[in-house]
Amino acid sequence: MHRIKYAIIGGDMRNVYLAELLKKDYQYVEIYGFEKCGKAWASKDASLDFILDGARVIIGGIPFVSENGFISTPLSKNKTTVSEVIEKIDENSIFIAGKITDNVKRQLELKNITHVDIVEREELMVLNAVPTAEGATHILIGELPMTLMDSRVLIVGYGRIGKILAKMLQGFGAEVWVAARKYSDIAWIEAQGLKPVPIHQLARYVSDMDAIVNTAPSLVITKEILEKTRSGCLLLDLASNPGGIDFKAAEDFGFKVIWSLGLPGKIAPLTAGDIIRRTIYNIIEEEGGVY
Repeated sequence: MHRIKYAIIGGDMRNVYLAELLKKDYQYVEIYGFEKCGKAWASKDASLDFILDGARVIIGGIPFVSENGFISTPLSKNKTTVSEVIEKIDENSIFIAGKITDNVKRQLELKNITHVDIVEREELMVLNAVPTAEGATHILIGELPMTLMDSRVLIVGYGRIGKILAKMLQGFGAEVWVAARKYSDIAWIEAQGLKPVPIHQLARYVSDMDAIVNTAPSLVITKEILEKTRSGCLLLDLASNPGGIDFKAAEDFGFKVIWSLGLPGKIAPLTAGDIIRRTIYNIIEEEGGVY
């Protein structure tokens, strides 16, 4: 790939490893907002003007904007606004980040800056399902009072994460049940040697489970479902905000609930950084290159 300048602005350890991987590809990389990451090369205090000067690809974190409205820089003490960054980006650049808000998109479009929300890329989501499933397995091993081989686990949802997690838990010898809406998914679950659960019949099965893992991005484990769930069952939610479990009802019933977001960045930041790198190269190729 043609050597260009990359500017990585904020993000977590995924972007730290991304910077290292891009450098190994002989790319010119400058970073901003990582002085607390523990890497000596990341501790320099360069200005945004220097970081963004001549940069053809600007990469933000996942998410790009934190809850307080500043650029997401969990590994920095500095607070940087969105406008501070966007006003310094060249209009011939590509801006790539995760969960880009509508407000940020509007500001980028006013400058005619090409932007891509990386979490909407299918290849990234599919590959990220692997470290997410490994992270979920790690949590189950640490939290359940029995081995996975002796456990009965219900996975709600048979999307990217559900498919990989089901096979992973099956490999550990767990009895794996999977709830899904589509008849085609129910057929695939059965064909994979798993135990299918039509999601409208969920309440019939939860009383026998040692753990329930939700992957569905909407409320599925309702108060009515929790009323029928076995006491002591571990509840693990992997879905993005607002999750798929009625957390208040679960707390009232005394269930242990773990809502674990961003597992790839926490469990395997190097792998997650490499997935981001590969996805960025795909984006650049689709855009016809950046020169």
